[in-house]
Amino acid sequence: MSKEDVKKNVTGQEAPNPVTIVGYTNEFSVQPGQDLHFMIDTGSSVYTANVVRLSGGMPDPDNSIFLPTEPVTADCAGEYPGRRQITAPGSYAELPLPENWMQSGEFSAQLWIYPTVPVYDSIQTVWSARSADGISGAALALETDGRLALSLTGGCGQSVIVRTDSPLKENIWYSVVLQYAASTQAAKLCVTSRDGWKADDGLQVHTAAANLDYSSVALARVLLAADSDPAAPGRTIHHYNGKIGNPRFWGELLPEELLPEVLVGTDGNSIVPLADYDFSIDIASTRLEDLSAGGYHGTLHQGGTRAVTSHNWNGEHLDYRHAPKQYAAVHFHDDDLVDAEWEIDISWKIPDDLPSGIYALKLEAEGSVDFIPFFVRPLQGTVTAPVLFLAPTNTYLAYGNERLFKFAKDYLGEDYVLPSQDVYLDEHPELGNSIYDLHNDGSGVQFSSRLRPLLNIRPHYRNWRAVRHFSADLYITGWLEKRGQNYDVATDEDLHHEGVHLLSPYKVLITGSHPEYWTRPMMKALEQYLANGGRIMYLGGNGFYWVTSLDPDRPSLLEVRRGNSGSRASDSPPGELFHSTTGESGGLWRHHGYVPQRLVGVGTSALGGGSATGYQRLDDSFKPEADFIFDGIGENEIIGDFGHAAGGAAGDEIDRYDLSFGTPPHTLRLATSTGHDDNYQFVHEDQLHTAPGQGGTANPLVRADMTYFDIHGGGAVFSVGSVNWAGSLGWNNYNNNVVRISDNVLNKLLL
Repeated sequence: MSKEDVKKNVTGQEAPNPVTIVGYTNEFSVQPGQDLHFMIDTGSSVYTANVVRLSGGMPDPDNSIFLPTEPVTADCAGEYPGRRQITAPGSYAELPLPENWMQSGEFSAQLWIYPTVPVYDSIQTVWSARSADGISGAALALETDGRLALSLTGGCGQSVIVRTDSPLKENIWYSVVLQYAASTQAAKLCVTSRDGWKADDGLQVHTAAANLDYSSVALARVLLAADSDPAAPGRTIHHYNGKIGNPRFWGELLPEELLPEVLVGTDGNSIVPLADYDFSIDIASTRLEDLSAGGYHGTLHQGGTRAVTSHNWNGEHLDYRHAPKQYAAVHFHDDDLVDAEWEIDISWKIPDDLPSGIYALKLEAEGSVDFIPFFVRPLQGTVTAPVLFLAPTNTYLAYGNERLFKFAKDYLGEDYVLPSQDVYLDEHPELGNSIYDLHNDGSGVQFSSRLRPLLNIRPHYRNWRAVRHFSADLYITGWLEKRGQNYDVATDEDLHHEGVHLLSPYKVLITGSHPEYWTRPMMKALEQYLANGGRIMYLGGNGFYWVTSLDPDRPSLLEVRRGNSGSRASDSPPGELFHSTTGESGGLWRHHGYVPQRLVGVGTSALGGGSATGYQRLDDSFKPEADFIFDGIGENEIIGDFGHAAGGAAGDEIDRYDLSFGTPPHTLRLATSTGHDDNYQFVHEDQLHTAPGQGGTANPLVRADMTYFDIHGGGAVFSVGSVNWAGSLGWNNYNNNVVRISDNVLNKLLL
C-alpha cells in the first residue's frame, strides 16, 4: 500500500481530523507528589493543554469526539507556544578513541560485519572517525549498490576512496581490515568472508595511492553503524543495518605477514591494539568493553540488539551466557528507537489529593485533539479502594505504534476509513515500531519504548480491527465508574517492580482486556496472590502469553523474543532466543511452566477478527454455586451478542477451558461462544501437524469459555476468555447482560 493509499484510506477519502499535535510523557505510572513531564511536537504556533480524567470508553467509536472526560484543575493548564521536536532514530555505538589516533599518519582497524541488507536506498556507514567539523577522518560504508568502500579525508581536504569490486552478500559474516600509512602513501581495504574457502567469497585486497595529511586531524567522534552529520554536530546519519563484531584499532600499520591471521581473528594482539573491544562482556548493558590498557569503553545509543550470534557461533550453545564469546556482536538497525529525546514542554506535580485513576493531558491545536494518557496510582504502600484495576501497559507498549494497518486493504472493504493517527504514523516512520512490525532489514522488532509518542495508545483511537487495548480498557474502568465502584489503578510496570506487595491489600484484582505481556516477577506475584486467597476477574483474552522483560536499567524499554512457536509476527533467528536484558529464555509462558489454564482456568485457543459472537449458557451455569453469577439472566439468553468491538463479547482473541492443560478440575465451565467463522484459526502451538478443519465452527476447540472456580482461603477466579468482553461492557450506556454478569461477580468477590 502506498503512502497516498494510506492517506486516502483506500477509498480516495481524505482522513478526517488530521493529527497536528502529538506528545508523550516520561512515565506511564505516577503517584501523588511526583513530577510528570510532557514532551510535545506541533507545527502550530500555539496550543492549549488541560488535564482530564478519562471516565469511560467511547460511547460511539464511529464518532470519537464524544469521549467521557472530567476536567481536572491543574496549574499546568493553559496556552503554550508550539514548536517542532526532532526525532533521530537509528542505533549506533560511540567509541571514545583518543583524538590524536590518526595524527601519526599510520593507523589500522579490523572488525567483523554481517550486512542484512547490503543493497539499500541509502549509504550505510559501518564505521566512522570524524573531526569536529565532520569532514576530516575516515569512514567504512556500504554504498547503495552493496559495495564496501573505505573513504579517507586528510586535514587539508585531500581524499581517497577504496572499494570492493563486487557487492557484499546479505547475512554473511565478513572480516574487514582497513589501514593507511603515510610512509607508503597507500590506503588498503581487505575483505574476506567467514566462509572464505568458497570460490566467490575469497580474500579481496584493494589498495589506492593516497598522500594524506592527518597531522592536524583531531577526532571528535568515532562511531559504529553511523556517520557524523557535518550539518548538525552531534547528530548521526547513514545508519547501518546488520551486525558488527569486536572491532580492534591500532595506531600503526600492521605488518603484511600478519594480515591473514588478523583477518580470521587468530592474531593481531602480537602488536598491541590501541583499543580492543569485546562485545561478549556485559551483554545486558549499553557498555562496550575495551580490553586495552586505555579502557576506551564504548556506549550504545538508541538500542542495538545484543545477545545475537557472532561470526564464530557453532550452534552448540543457545544460551549466550554459556558461550558468551560466540555472542560478541551487536545487531544495528536504522529504525531503532529507545528514546525520542525530546525536550520538556510542560511539567506538572501530581497533587497530593488527586484520586487514583486514568488521566490524560488533552492537547488542542488547529482543530486537532490529542490525549497523552498517564496512570495515577496511590502512594506506594497505600490503598484507597478494595478493587485494583491493573492497566496492561506492557501490552500497550508491545503494540505501540503498530503498523499492521498497511495490510488493511487485504482484510477490509473498500469503504474502510483509516484512523488519522495511523495516517500520521505512516507519514512519520521516525517514531518507531511495535514488536509486531519488522525492521527495515526484515528482522523482527524485539524492543519497544514508551519514551516516544505512541499514537495508538489514545482514548479516541480505533484501529482497523476494532476498539482495542487502551481505548477498550476504558470500558472496563467506565463500568466501574458507572456502578460507583471505588477502585485504584496501577500498571504492569508497578507490579513488575513491587510484586505481590502491590496486590495483597486488594480484595479484587481486575485485568484489562488483553493482558498478554507479563514478566516473570508479575507471574510470580499473581501466583502468590492467588495462593494467598486472592480474587481476580480476568476480563480479557490471550492473557499471560509471551515471556516479557523490562530492562532493569531502562524500565521504559520492553523486550520480547518470539521464539519459534505461537502466533507471532516474526521468528527468533537461530541461537537468539534469550533476552539480552535479563538472560531469560523467550517464547511462550506455557513452555516455561506458566500455563494460563492453571492460573485462571482458560488459555489461548484461537485468534480471529472481523466478527464476534455471544455466549450460550452451559450446564454448569445452572448449578446452585453459580446462581449468583446469572442472577437476572434468562435460561436461554445469549450473553453479549452486541458490542463496540466487532459486534460481540466473544471475539478477537479467545481462550478455552481445558483440563488437559491444567484447568482446575472443580472449575465451572459456565458459558461458551459458538459460531465463529473461519477467520478464527486454532493457535499454532496446539497443532502437531496441519490439517483441514482447524478453524471456525469445524473445530470445537475454537471457542471462548467463561469460567469460575474457588480457591482455598477464600479466593476465586472469574474468567471470560475473550478480548472483546470490554467492548460489550460499554454497550447501551453500560446497561446490558455483560454488565449484569460482571456486576454479579464483583459484588460476590467484594463480600
